[in-house]
Amino acid sequence: MESTKKYPEFPISEYAHLQRITRELSEIIQRDAKRHQMDEHLTPSMRDLLEHEIIPMLENELDYDPTPQYLYDDTGGEPAVSASERHAAAWKEHQEAHG
Repeated sequence: MESTKKYPEFPISEYAHLQRITRELSEIIQRDAKRHQMDEHLTPSMRDLLEHEIIPMLENELDYDPTPQYLYDDTGGEPAVSASERHAAAWKEHQEAHG
């Protein structure tokens, strides 16, 4: 008796599995939406739960960006001064040190 493997032979991260599952859930909803109302396999509450809660929550977690939205110094990650201002300050400091 041969067993059919559902997953590839090479190792895949759990993150990739969740991406595939999310995509498959979306495809299930699309397939079911094409059926006549009397032939649909999913209940309206199940479809609503998948479309509006489960899939968006999974996508939100999969697209997570660990970068803080606002940095602690409120500069947005950019220096508070321009390049020309930094250059002028460094030149002034150089002249004071050597002059």
